[in-house]
Amino acid sequence: MDGRYQLFENLSNEIVYDIFEYLDAYHVYQAFYNLNKRFRNILMLSSFPIKLNTSNISKSSFHNYYEQFIVPSEHRISSMYLSNPYIADLILPASENIVLFSQLKTLVIENIDLEYLENMLEHLAALSKLFRSLKRCVLSLNGIGICDSLPQNVGTFSSIEYLIIKNEVSLVELVSLLSYVPHLRHLSIGHLCHSYRERYKDFPLFLKDLTHVNLKLQRITFDYFESSIMKFFHHLQVLRISTSHDIEYLNAKRWEKIISSYMPQLRVFNIEHEHVLKNGTDINSCQNLTNRFTTSFWTKRKWFFRHQHSSLERSNHVIFYSTHPYRRNYYKLRNVCNQCSYLRQTVYNLDLVRHVHIGQQSRVNDCSIYFPNATELTISGAVYTFDGSASSLLGNIVCLSQLTKIVIDYKITHFSETIRILNSAYNCQTLVIHFFSVDKDQALFTQTSGTFRLLSSRNNIRNLTVKSLCTLQQFEFLVQLCPRLQHLDIHVSHEDFQCIIKYFLRNYENISNLLTLHIKSSEDIWIEKVVNTIAEERQLDEVSAKVIGYFQCYLWR
Repeated sequence: MDGRYQLFENLSNEIVYDIFEYLDAYHVYQAFYNLNKRFRNILMLSSFPIKLNTSNISKSSFHNYYEQFIVPSEHRISSMYLSNPYIADLILPASENIVLFSQLKTLVIENIDLEYLENMLEHLAALSKLFRSLKRCVLSLNGIGICDSLPQNVGTFSSIEYLIIKNEVSLVELVSLLSYVPHLRHLSIGHLCHSYRERYKDFPLFLKDLTHVNLKLQRITFDYFESSIMKFFHHLQVLRISTSHDIEYLNAKRWEKIISSYMPQLRVFNIEHEHVLKNGTDINSCQNLTNRFTTSFWTKRKWFFRHQHSSLERSNHVIFYSTHPYRRNYYKLRNVCNQCSYLRQTVYNLDLVRHVHIGQQSRVNDCSIYFPNATELTISGAVYTFDGSASSLLGNIVCLSQLTKIVIDYKITHFSETIRILNSAYNCQTLVIHFFSVDKDQALFTQTSGTFRLLSSRNNIRNLTVKSLCTLQQFEFLVQLCPRLQHLDIHVSHEDFQCIIKYFLRNYENISNLLTLHIKSSEDIWIEKVVNTIAEERQLDEVSAKVIGYFQCYLWR
């Protein structure tokens, strides 16, 4: 371009295509569809792949976007992210419309009802044509388990190679699902639990391509794990598991036999095991178990382990975990003082870590390590400091202004400290609070403070989830704290349910950015009552309501 300025409209089509690759599809549609005929043709008649993310679209804007852009471009969509049940109703097609999405390679479904997955699997024969290019699938669905009555597949297979399920899945359900994905390479299950139903029949399919597995086991003994699961792992190269309770998982000799017999190609073995010492069991016995993982079998593979213990209330809590510096993007700080000392003596590439998890009873003032590229922070216990300034000390561990997601997984007694942390983490887009408690007096005092007003004016929080019960007063506090909020997920009592819906409907000017409100109630929700409330406010055309199961309600405007 010989150093001179050039008008965007004079760029060649090829350069425009390259630019579109880096932009969200909806933003491209907004900017160029109605600009002029040339750019509309570039947008609609080209073959560049489309990455579809419908999470941040209002109800009023979606109709035209769907009719004018999505429907004519279905054959070009390469990735799809769905988290809105209304949009899922339109985009996840019925079996008679399966000639669409021929180029879809990545499908991410979050916060959608289980019925969608059940319908998809029922029509798998058709969906194999629909999703013939699909390689990666991520599922995080509303409900318990996946598909309780899902039969094992007997003839039609999926092309999926990467499967991530964030739900609780029983072993019976997992085996049934695996029968649909014989080409699977990577498997990750957020909560794999023991099945109390009848044991599954023998699994005839040989998963010869499965090389990477990540499992968080719940209520599964080592005996059950070995007899039921290991038969699928003959070609495994990477195994990451998280377990608890059954101390048999610390049987080094047994692991040596399993790895030699079932997983001869294994090159990465990453384990985290938590258990509580029984009366009469001392720490030396745990050290003896750890020492058995120091034989040549483990050292020649460069697999190293440590154990730590801490006193929680009246029990001794012990954690056994892998320490070898694999290329992992997640790191959990437990006993910070001891762990930092270990890391200073070990070659560990902290630049690779994106998610830092500060565990219970961690004194961050003892920590002298820094994770320069972390973008996600989880805090599982109150941060203990000598001077009470948790925000400044957390800044010595991660760059707070770089964080895009923060999870606070402990009971907050003084929300003012959380506000100071969020003031430093002003680029945070997603906030998850597990235990939220702010009374009326504390809320009034906090809202009049300068730090509250500063945070309200500068924070970038778009997604907020509160796991504990939330009152109307706390709801008002949160939406005032986060004026740019687009998606709010809360639990409410039956008494506050209608009041919160009315607040959502009546205060549009103050919470105009809030597109979706996902409410989980302590009692049954009747769609008729929700619709009547919307009708009373004369907003039936502006706001849609959907009841999911018995206790969840989803509002979209």
